[in-house]
Amino acid sequence: MSWMHVQTEAQADLRKELRVSLLRLHGPLLIGAPLAAALGHRIVGSLRQALRRGQVLVPLFAVPNRRGLSALTLDVADWLAVARTGVSAGGRLSPK
Repeated sequence: MSWMHVQTEAQADLRKELRVSLLRLHGPLLIGAPLAAALGHRIVGSLRQALRRGQVLVPLFAVPNRRGLSALTLDVADWLAVARTGVSAGGRLSPK
C-alpha cells in the first residue's frame, strides 16, 4: 500500500490500538455508513464522491451478493494511524 511507510513507535502503538478497537466494534469488514464514518465522511454519498475523485486511499472492494463497497477493518485502522501521525501538533499535515 502506497500510504504505508516506516512506522514510528507512536504510530505502531496507535495502529495496534485502532486495530483492536475497530475490530471489536465492527468485525473484519467495514461496509456502508460505518465505513464512511471511519474514513471521515458524514454520509455514504460523500464517500462515493471522494471515490469518484480518486481521494480514497484505502483499498475498497465489492463483496459478492452484497450492495456497496467494503474495506478491511485492519486497512482502515492502518490508514487512520498513518494519517494521524502525519499531523503536527498544530493540526496541519507535516511536510514529507
